[in-house]
Amino acid sequence: MYAQTTYDPMWYLISILVWFALIFMLQDLQMYRYLSQVSGFLSYLGQLLNAASANVLSALDKFKRREVQRSELESTLKRMVDFAVIEPTSLDPNGIVPKYKHILNTYVETYEGEIKRLVEDGVVVKNLATAVEALRYMNFIYKVVDHYYKTARKYKAFYLVIQLTMLLPLLKELTDTVNEAVTSFIKGVPIGDSAGPLVAYNILNQCGAPVYHNDVKDTVVAECIYDGRRLYVIKARGPGSTVGRLDEAVEYVFQKLGAKPKYIVSIDAALRLEGEKTGEVAEGIGMAMGGVGVEKFNIESYATKYGVPLYAFLIKMRQSEALTTMTGEIYNAVNHTTKRVLEFISSNVAPGESVLVIGVGNTVGVGQPFESS
Repeated sequence: MYAQTTYDPMWYLISILVWFALIFMLQDLQMYRYLSQVSGFLSYLGQLLNAASANVLSALDKFKRREVQRSELESTLKRMVDFAVIEPTSLDPNGIVPKYKHILNTYVETYEGEIKRLVEDGVVVKNLATAVEALRYMNFIYKVVDHYYKTARKYKAFYLVIQLTMLLPLLKELTDTVNEAVTSFIKGVPIGDSAGPLVAYNILNQCGAPVYHNDVKDTVVAECIYDGRRLYVIKARGPGSTVGRLDEAVEYVFQKLGAKPKYIVSIDAALRLEGEKTGEVAEGIGMAMGGVGVEKFNIESYATKYGVPLYAFLIKMRQSEALTTMTGEIYNAVNHTTKRVLEFISSNVAPGESVLVIGVGNTVGVGQPFESS
């Protein structure tokens, strides 16, 4: 005999209703979970932003002019963190590069001018201006994430908040990097992106007694002799934080100094792939330079006009390593690259000929050897 199982119709109906309710509520429950994750990231980012702002404000207070009040420091910092740069119109692409260069130069001069009103030391002005710029970037990330978080919550945009949640690991790594970069710039120590200028520094050390031309703003053009070859070495003027105006320096070498280099050799940091190791050095053809592309365009134009080949050395690193204090692996790669550049010059440039070497990157913490004050 089989035992008969009795079902309570009311309980069966309730279980079916609960099952369907869970199905319809599942998306709302997932939405709440994803929104909680984004909200937690925003809280974390807000704490980072407040801590970085306090560090910058403390540095400004330490180096400020005597007549500057604390309230002025706070108001200036708040204004600069919300500073906006408007891109030029590209309806007619003809002439867009000079427009970009004009706006970028105006932006740098304005930013440094604001800090110069508060701080007297020139090197500290550049370092703190870059630190405030990093702080501005962190604040921009916070505002963008907060915007999409509130938009997704307001309109219950499920797939929008999913995309935002998927980006959180990358955003966290980026914001942690920028936060560390603020500290590095305040201290004025070389960062990973200083690899190019540091190679230029090492090459000038090998030359001995270089002649400096200081006619280009925030940039040095050094002329020296290495093993019978004339070297024109360009780097941003250190040790303050700046990337210089390298395209104007190249124009100066060709037009003012009348140089006819056999090669233009550039050295810069490059983002590595996950399968590559930090400190790997790659060589190639072209102009090694990142950024908006204005200076790169101009240098390529000069090289084409004068028929000079472009050769490049790339020092691989992660973005986090490029923006934070230089690691031992990158420093060793700088020394290796210095030897490779000098070997390239000895092998491909005959005695009596000249070569133009450009150390691309932020020169924070990297000055110029043998330069008289």
